[in-house]
Amino acid sequence: MKVVLNDEIRQIDKIAIEKYGIPGIILMENAGISVVNEIIKDFSLDSKFTIICGTGNNGGDGFVIARHLHNRGYKLKVFLVGEKNGIKRDALINHNIVKKIGIHIDEVLHEDDLITLKENILHYPIVIDALFGTGLNKEIKGIPEGVINIINTYSKNTISIDIPSGIGGNSGRVFGRAVRANKTFSFALPKRGNLMYPGADYNGELIIKDIGIPNGAFKNMELKVNLINLELIKANLPSRKKDTHKGSYGKANIIAGSAGMAGAAVLTCSSALRTGLGLLKLYIGESLNHIVKASVPEAITVPLQEVRKGIIGINHIEKIIEGAKYADVLAIGPGCGTSSELSEIVKHVLMDLEVPMVIDADGLNALSKNIEWIFEKKSEVIITPHLGEMSRLSNMPIEKIEDNPIKVAKKFSAKWNVTLVLKGARTIIASPEGEVFISTKGNPGMATAGSGDVLTGIITGLMAQGLKPLKAAVTAVYLHGLTGDRVASEKGEYGLLAGDLVKALPYVIRDIVEGKTDS
Repeated sequence: MKVVLNDEIRQIDKIAIEKYGIPGIILMENAGISVVNEIIKDFSLDSKFTIICGTGNNGGDGFVIARHLHNRGYKLKVFLVGEKNGIKRDALINHNIVKKIGIHIDEVLHEDDLITLKENILHYPIVIDALFGTGLNKEIKGIPEGVINIINTYSKNTISIDIPSGIGGNSGRVFGRAVRANKTFSFALPKRGNLMYPGADYNGELIIKDIGIPNGAFKNMELKVNLINLELIKANLPSRKKDTHKGSYGKANIIAGSAGMAGAAVLTCSSALRTGLGLLKLYIGESLNHIVKASVPEAITVPLQEVRKGIIGINHIEKIIEGAKYADVLAIGPGCGTSSELSEIVKHVLMDLEVPMVIDADGLNALSKNIEWIFEKKSEVIITPHLGEMSRLSNMPIEKIEDNPIKVAKKFSAKWNVTLVLKGARTIIASPEGEVFISTKGNPGMATAGSGDVLTGIITGLMAQGLKPLKAAVTAVYLHGLTGDRVASEKGEYGLLAGDLVKALPYVIRDIVEGKTDS
């Protein structure tokens, strides 16, 4: 599913109106009816609604909703925040219809009107927020600020139209104050502000409603940002045929672990194997070999002589490169520690090895000091930084990355010709060709040691089975997040461990393949 900016959805509306001849007022009508059809599923006829409209098209949607709820016998009150003469075109038509069918519209223009609104919500406690749409681009102050404060304080159940009022449609930025909705209905396609934090935290449940815009209205537009969904993942998952053997499902080589960090190697290897990988070879310091063999007996380990405890030296690079030539993918970095030896190994595998790579964790820390090495790479590379690692790689403050992670990821991926997995509350995957994917799966319980190692393992396992870097990254991020959500639903977020993800992963994959999950 495509994700759009404000200008893009306006262009789509324009195409629907001008090319396909669908009047804007029909689109507004469809939007309002789509919300009403959902409301009547959730609320009995004795429910009482306060509908708060602004002077723009978002308010127009609110007027349509008011009319249809009124016609179905629901009790409601309608408030207009702003001057009536500020309402234009389709919104004005619907405003006038509401008045003509006998619904009184109270204007909220002064402080005293806020008291009236508050008293009303106490008696009509389900609030429909049609105050501002996605195009808001300035701080909310004055009367609108008071309205939002009243909604958040006194509403028993809040439904936002298109986006919670106060959230920027392009960024998810909170413009001072924003409505905290229980449910948000967004039309045609989700907007970036619906998905990106902090704004995404205000949606409640996000539901995308079709309002009759033909697919052709956006099919030929270069919409590069996508929401990862289940259908995409089903199509990406490698198939498994009966007449196969372990060699049919790929060979992966991994460099991971150091003193005190052998667990990172265990998690990376275990999760790679749990994706269905056929053969896995791990290069690790000899003092750590027994830990991995005891925990992941299915992995082939190559114990290497150490220059310091847990640290393998550059003298092994020829052996590593020679072995990796026969692999389908090489992953490097989880738990490797920061050392000059690792930096040299990263340099040589990039410059000398014609095998796709996944670089994570300490591999990224080594790369951040010498990022120009990427220009010498011989094959496709996926990098998987969290915000701190991304800050070091890009030499940008974390705050600036958080301000527009999609733009930062897209630019970085194109500049350095890598597939980028920017991990966070909303993980962003960007390809060198400018394609971007957003994952909404996952939860705060996954903010735990080793979770990133599991993701690296899943990516590695999928690449070994033949998925190209972008497909592998997109599929792995979704599986990782969905697995985290399943574990959290069973154990809660507080007790979630990275090892729980490894154990649950095969069941999540099974349910997707067998059609037993709908999310």
